[in-house]
Amino acid sequence: MNKEQEKIEIENLVELLKKASTDDGTFSGSLYDLYVLIGIAKGVNDINQGKGISLEELDREMEALYESTSRKFG
Repeated sequence: MNKEQEKIEIENLVELLKKASTDDGTFSGSLYDLYVLIGIAKGVNDINQGKGISLEELDREMEALYESTSRKFG
């Protein structure tokens, strides 16, 4: 990913972290929340740029993967 695609407003993340119901007040808990929020922001950005797939497409991909692995491993 290039820098332009990864622009995430720090102010938005700070506000979301303040509201995070999973925040247990520890440093590691806050890091985890931050990790999840960044992942969600990147996912929304990907969807907005047309990089997402429909549930039907995902279902077809998972079925194809299942069939190919079941042939390999019995």
